[in-house]
Amino acid sequence: MTLVKNTIVSFLILSFITGCSASRHAIIAGDSELTDAQVCRNYLNDKDILTKGYVAEDTDEANYIYALNKEVKYRALTEYKCEILAAQDRKKIAQGVVAAVVAVGVVVLAVAAAEAGGSNNYSSGYAWDQFYDGNYNLVWRCRDKSTGQFAYNTACSGQYKTDNTWTGK
Repeated sequence: MTLVKNTIVSFLILSFITGCSASRHAIIAGDSELTDAQVCRNYLNDKDILTKGYVAEDTDEANYIYALNKEVKYRALTEYKCEILAAQDRKKIAQGVVAAVVAVGVVVLAVAAAEAGGSNNYSSGYAWDQFYDGNYNLVWRCRDKSTGQFAYNTACSGQYKTDNTWTGK
């Protein structure tokens, strides 16, 4: 179950990271794999520092401002277009997260069903046992095939009451 939880957390973190803005270094490098939505996220997040009156704190920041301005102009992005692209990107991310949560939910249910003994058919890990109780009454009880421990009778529901696993009475 821990593996499933870790997978969920990893996927959600990855989903948010990939949908976020690009790193400053990717913008400076002019990474050709950057999407318009990623450039737009940077533009929308940093549009205040793109003004002509802003003074960069260091060379790295100055290079970033120059490269981001260049990308925005090269791609003919405007604030309005960026807001639309960012909204569409957020919608895609949300749909992906929902799809991932549904997929993980299916896995969690499958794991839970496997831990609970499966589908209550002959291939499950439970079987009926017929024996005499302490008062010499013939009774049926469900048992876990791997341990021989008694289980709730519902674990054997749907199975024919045959005593093929524990034949001694």
